[in-house]
Amino acid sequence: MNGSNMAGGNPKNGRAENDYYATNPSDTKEFLELIDKEYRLDGSKIIEPAAGEGHIVNVLKSRYPHSKITSRDLVDRGIDEIESGVDFLSDNREEHYDFTITNPPFNIAKGFIDKSLKISDVAFIFAKLQFLEGVSRKPWFANVPLKYVYVYSHRANPWKNGQSTDENGKKLSSTMAFAWYVFDNSYTGSHIINWI
Repeated sequence: MNGSNMAGGNPKNGRAENDYYATNPSDTKEFLELIDKEYRLDGSKIIEPAAGEGHIVNVLKSRYPHSKITSRDLVDRGIDEIESGVDFLSDNREEHYDFTITNPPFNIAKGFIDKSLKISDVAFIFAKLQFLEGVSRKPWFANVPLKYVYVYSHRANPWKNGQSTDENGKKLSSTMAFAWYVFDNSYTGSHIINWI
């Protein structure tokens, strides 16, 4: 058994191009319904820096019609409303947002969080629950304002290459656990675990 099998992947299917695993819109809606009780997003300034084809952005636009939403991605996927060719980690524009809301590539999620906390007050990050693991991340977690981890009680299923089904029309499923991580620059307390 190889590492991909143990992690719940199927090595025959391979990785998504550009590590593109879009967030299922229903998974975003479930999280926002809970977080809306504490954070006022409507009328705020939001950035989605790994927007893909707009899976998160479209939910945000529908739910928060009075917000100013900026959407960018490194890869051009042909969506006019998304500014493409922007590498979030090296983009040096002097901008400030109320919220960064994104599902970054897993291997650079830490960098996305660090950058998000520089340019926004609060960051909502969709990532594997496995992100909590890691010897190198342990001291990092002790020094970032992680307020909440919202763990899915059901299996969240990111969409490989932005598609909800495979090439045979079968609904995609994952054996990996996912969560939304809430980093809040104004927070100084202990981390809080919640469930979706």
